[in-house]
Amino acid sequence: MHKRSKLVLAALAAAMLLALAVGSTSARNLSVNEQSLRVVWTPAEFIAGGRTARCNLTLEGRFHYRTIVKREGALTGFINSVIANTCSGGSTTILTSTLPWHLTYGGFTGTLPNITGVRMTVIGISFTVRPEGSIACLARSTAENPARSIANLGAGGSVTGLRADETAIIPLEGFFCAFGGSGSFRGTGTVSTPGGGSTRVTLI
Repeated sequence: MHKRSKLVLAALAAAMLLALAVGSTSARNLSVNEQSLRVVWTPAEFIAGGRTARCNLTLEGRFHYRTIVKREGALTGFINSVIANTCSGGSTTILTSTLPWHLTYGGFTGTLPNITGVRMTVIGISFTVRPEGSIACLARSTAENPARSIANLGAGGSVTGLRADETAIIPLEGFFCAFGGSGSFRGTGTVSTPGGGSTRVTLI
């Protein structure tokens, strides 16, 4: 009887380990339902030195694959089209010659398997910004100072919005910049496929 109990306990332990292994494997990657994405801010804000420039911003990009490895810093895709218009509080010009910009995975929010958001970073963002009453300066995100955002997830992994991380500092270049040496983005954009469909992110 004692021997049988040991066998039962051993079997239960093995089953638990197997379940944990399967759970770990199933949560190893993320899956997107569509490789192309479109994000629209109306508006996006760039804040520097107490001044805010607001512009409507449309960004389009593409993931390399529908499966995204959950490894921070992994290159997941590119941003290949950016349009800024209808500005207030200043003006901005996107340096389209610097496209494409690199899109990388930055982690997740929530607790597995119920994640509430996916962090993304963009390296290579380049634009000039000129708040009212000041002069134009170059803003550029780098590997050391990337632009960061969080894709908020709703029911079924539906992306309900892409929120800019205001704590991400974007360096400014220009000897006569009068409004500070760095800035940050603020705002939440709507996310969809280029055709207007919904975007979903799920664990696999």
